[in-house]
Amino acid sequence: MTAAVILVAGVVLGAAAAAAFAVRLMRTKMVVAGRSAASFEETCERIERVVPAGDGWSFPMPSLDMHAKLAAKGQTPDGIRRIRLFFVCKPALARRVLSDSPQMAAIMPCSWAVYELEDGGVWLAKMNIPLMARMFSGEVAAAMGEVAAAEERFLSEVLA
Repeated sequence: MTAAVILVAGVVLGAAAAAAFAVRLMRTKMVVAGRSAASFEETCERIERVVPAGDGWSFPMPSLDMHAKLAAKGQTPDGIRRIRLFFVCKPALARRVLSDSPQMAAIMPCSWAVYELEDGGVWLAKMNIPLMARMFSGEVAAAMGEVAAAEERFLSEVLA
């Protein structure tokens, strides 16, 4: 083989390995979950108390009892007692993001899922906003950085 063929093969293999690593990272790190020290009810109550206390943060729509919605269709997930979804938003940040990139509405508002497993463990899952912010630039990345900082503060109170 010539040096050029070896170089091209190396570049192709390197790109394939990098792509495989990126896909694995996204699959395992894009959604993060943290265990709550409180009961399901208390965790939900903490969210409803802590988020609106944040500067301009709110719930643009009521929380959703996902478990009840699935149960109504005979499709309750195995091993899960309850699931409640919360939709978290700061309108000023939403305006900035949407003014810059209207297509971002597809992933707004931020969704948090509180779920209780059969073993009684209570978890809160959400998108990994700091990781997601790395995929963007400009106004979207800046706003996501602010979202990440606020979420970190909220979760330190909610999960404690």
